[in-house]
Amino acid sequence: MSDVPRLWSFRASPFAGKVRVALAEKGVDYELLEIHPVKRPPRLRELNPVGRVPVLEAPGVVLRESAVICEYLEEVYPEPPLWPADPGLRGWARGWARYVDDGLAVNFFFGMRKLAFGKAPEDPDDIVDRIHAKVPRQWARLEDALDAHDGPWLCGQQFTYADITGMAIAVRIPEWKPQLLPDPAEHPRVTAWLAALRERPSAAAIDAAGTKVPA
Repeated sequence: MSDVPRLWSFRASPFAGKVRVALAEKGVDYELLEIHPVKRPPRLRELNPVGRVPVLEAPGVVLRESAVICEYLEEVYPEPPLWPADPGLRGWARGWARYVDDGLAVNFFFGMRKLAFGKAPEDPDDIVDRIHAKVPRQWARLEDALDAHDGPWLCGQQFTYADITGMAIAVRIPEWKPQLLPDPAEHPRVTAWLAALRERPSAAAIDAAGTKVPA
């Protein structure tokens, strides 16, 4: 392959979206490949046995899982830095990146996936409502986290991967389920954070769709 990294992606995946935003923030040129969400190409399963995106093909390496890919990008493309230099703050940011992934992105997009592709036979009728009800429960904790360093971002003035993890949520909830957005009066910092994420130029990467790869 060429020296240009190749990212296997799906436009609606929050985890592939996270990597696309990181690449945009780093100013890295790359080739973007778009898979079908159901009919996965055989080559993807060769690169990732579970057949999921994102997968990054770079010179001499194939990486899967968004957090792993972002760590690689930080080492190979260190500017601008997207983790804090301070070890304690960096660990704090990593913890909140995981929280946003698990508490917000997983629940919101899992619910949307069931809406788009159908419920499992064993699912209750209100499964999507049950899943999506978990999203607003996270706003209070996130409000406290944003207050901890008194800045627009989770680490204060520095924009980090902890914020990038929230980009897909910031873009998609207003488009798909605005009723899940935080109350601005009750959670003003979260409301401002989501708006600030949408205003970054890299937010356009959430809508990026690559060259379609046939199954």
